[in-house]
Amino acid sequence: MQRAAAKPAPSHRSGDRTCSFRRSRRSLIAASVGSGRPVRSSARQTLKVTPRTQKRKTPKAAAIVNRVEPQSVTPPSVKKKTSVAAVRSLAANDAAKSSLTTDGTLRVVHSISVRPSGTTLRRETVRKRKVVQMPPPMVAPSRMEIPAWMLKECRIEPARAGDQGEILQLLSSLPDAPTKAEFHASVDHPEHDANNRLVARLGGRILGHVEVSPRRIHLCGAVVDAAALDQVAVLPECRGAGHGQRLVKAAERRMRELGAVIGFSRTRIAPSFRELGWSVLGRDGTTVGRPSHILSRILELPARTGEPVTMRQWRHVELPAILRIYKQNVPQFVGPLVRSEAYSRWLISRCAFDSIIVALVGHDRYDLHETTARIVGYAIQDGNRILELLADPEFPGLERDILARVCSEAIENDRQEIVFESSSSDPLHKAIAARDQQRVSGDRMIVAKLFRPLEALRAVAPIVAARMNSQEIRETLELGIDAPDFRGSIIVSKGEATVHPGRVGRSYLRLSDDELVRLLLGQCDPAEAAAAGRLAASTHMAQKLASLLFPRTPLWYPIWDDLTA
Repeated sequence: MQRAAAKPAPSHRSGDRTCSFRRSRRSLIAASVGSGRPVRSSARQTLKVTPRTQKRKTPKAAAIVNRVEPQSVTPPSVKKKTSVAAVRSLAANDAAKSSLTTDGTLRVVHSISVRPSGTTLRRETVRKRKVVQMPPPMVAPSRMEIPAWMLKECRIEPARAGDQGEILQLLSSLPDAPTKAEFHASVDHPEHDANNRLVARLGGRILGHVEVSPRRIHLCGAVVDAAALDQVAVLPECRGAGHGQRLVKAAERRMRELGAVIGFSRTRIAPSFRELGWSVLGRDGTTVGRPSHILSRILELPARTGEPVTMRQWRHVELPAILRIYKQNVPQFVGPLVRSEAYSRWLISRCAFDSIIVALVGHDRYDLHETTARIVGYAIQDGNRILELLADPEFPGLERDILARVCSEAIENDRQEIVFESSSSDPLHKAIAARDQQRVSGDRMIVAKLFRPLEALRAVAPIVAARMNSQEIRETLELGIDAPDFRGSIIVSKGEATVHPGRVGRSYLRLSDDELVRLLLGQCDPAEAAAAGRLAASTHMAQKLASLLFPRTPLWYPIWDDLTA
């Protein structure tokens, strides 16, 4: 008996599609009934009634099926953009409506908080107002404690040849850091000594550096031995531990060993130097102006009378003439260096300038000995900075003509401003600065310390006697000085001045060491110091003698000598 062939299983694909269609159709109908929205219909979505559907139909379902009809498709609504002004007006209308109660009376609004532009106003009652959380007060950060190893006393000693790289890296943090070429070329200085460069060592590491430069300076017409303190630097992470003070004290001992009468320094940390006994003399005189404005103000002034001059760039063979003009002007100042020819050539070789303009009188031709033309003025420039501008005293007003030439070249080179650096008493500062503009002083201060007051007083004694002779004072004058570091008197008689240590006499001044330095350097006004309580005169004559023997003298510490290349 043959087994009947197995019948293939019926395919339910069409049934599956019908069931899924019915389920989706029922869910669509239920959603439309619940939401009340129209249902989009098509030929495919028409419900087909089958016997199985008729068996499962209930009265409720039949009603739903009978209600399903094709409807028109409604396009989606487009949102309209509302401007900021419209939002604000709507918010104002809502606020006005909400402020009215049901009976038409106004309701009091306790507070209104204003929001930024583009937002609505929000009203809050006092009861529902949120508590404002104020930020905690700002507390100044406490100073970081210095590590214990850094508080150990460092060792100060002269720098060695192998320290140049580490020293150069340390000096790079200075505002006027020297270049590598200039640092290595400093050994060519005429008075270079390896023992004058001091470093601070701690644990085999260099923490600080200072350089002492022996110099001779003009002091009210006299020449005294001095020294300059330069390139004082300490590692940033090691500051505040006293290493800088140890370096400065070691440099002071080195200055005394060199026989310096007085020490000078140009610094930005004058308060730190004052704590170590240094006296603040003044600031660098600096003025900034526009070349076109300066030139217009110079042209308004009366023209200079005298021989006409011509101006051009300098030649190297004219260095002695420039040095001659410098020597003619420095006796009237306090602080300029005594520049020898060797030192001047070293300054030129450093190339710490861009150009030098010279003013000549006579026929300009190439001449080695100034037989046909004579140089009567010069100006040293570095970019838009005027480092020095001097003229022969026999040609008054020539400085303005040289300044006009500098301004003309600045306009041709499209330089927007000129920086003039000179003594604060230089009259050219008024020509450079505008009438409604104050002179801009640099942040560098000039400080000094007197190591040998007796030698300084003996150096200026002949100048004091000559000053009395020029005023035709023949009487014997005696002024005593009573200070912690010096006690003595100066006597002017018969055209000569002598210093007597240990004797103060009847008319004397009692003052501090700080004020003594300012008095001997011509930076102290006795009447002003007495009014401020920094100076006490035993008699009224003593204060008059102080003003007569030690008058105010312009301070000028040339920037060209300390400018980095």
